[in-house]
Amino acid sequence: MSPGTPGLSMFPRNPGKALIVDDEENIRGLYAEVLEAMGFQVETAPDGLKGLERIQAGPYNLVISDIRMPGLTGVEFYLKAAQARPGSEQRFIFTTGLIDSLNAHEYMIVTEKPCIVKPAKVENIQQAVLELYARRDSGSRS
Repeated sequence: MSPGTPGLSMFPRNPGKALIVDDEENIRGLYAEVLEAMGFQVETAPDGLKGLERIQAGPYNLVISDIRMPGLTGVEFYLKAAQARPGSEQRFIFTTGLIDSLNAHEYMIVTEKPCIVKPAKVENIQQAVLELYARRDSGSRS
């Protein structure tokens, strides 16, 4: 865990709604299980288009999106979500098994956000969520 990142004991009890967007059902299931244990109300989507529909329907406190998916890529989903619901871009975490295959534009966007590298361990998922919340909290105090 990086310095300044709070531990799970400091995490809010009811952190709100989370959306997991990944074309792999087993990954969605793992992430959902971890986030539910952290207190999130979790919804999932099998691709970026379905994820975008959910973002348009209502806000989420956290969005975890795969980068490589059929239809909309994770980066395209991120950009469209930011247009559809301004502020949602501050709630994104990316996940991928292929970070070295990104183009320059994708890489610039992805490296600004926490990223969970597959195959993910429970601790890596939790750490990415804690890091995102620590970044958001420090940004809101600046």
